[in-house]
Amino acid sequence: MEAVLAGLFAIGGTLLGSLVTYLFQQRATQRAEQFTISARLREERMAVYSGFAGTLLEFRSAQYHRALQGFEGKEGAAYDEAKAASYRLRAAAWHSLYRVRLLADDPGITRLAENAMALVADMHDVDRAALTRRGDEVRQAVEEFIAAASEEVTRVKLLPK
Repeated sequence: MEAVLAGLFAIGGTLLGSLVTYLFQQRATQRAEQFTISARLREERMAVYSGFAGTLLEFRSAQYHRALQGFEGKEGAAYDEAKAASYRLRAAAWHSLYRVRLLADDPGITRLAENAMALVADMHDVDRAALTRRGDEVRQAVEEFIAAASEEVTRVKLLPK
């Protein structure tokens, strides 16, 4: 009887050890998966947010150039080229803004990005005196966006709990 009891304890101990090992492995796997997802999200956000800022500043430059060409006359090849470049970069900026909207958890980040986009959108219509001021406002809006986006990116936890 003692041998049977000892055998049952041995089998029970083995089963309990296997169960505990399984639970620890499952938890470790979940942590590793969460780490991978967090790291990927962080990298994607950094790429999208910095891409948006870069595209918006390129759009700003194109709008600035378009405005300067427009001051000299809206008839001619130089103005048409500047206008076409600004349209092309506007489309790229909208594409980047949509990516920001998809990835941002914080609605404040989206609001800052939309504000910066609005400042650039009609920049070519301002007068000569307001053009430089508007360009500075755009740069400030991009800086505010990057500051907020940076906070969100650093909040993503890379270390598993």
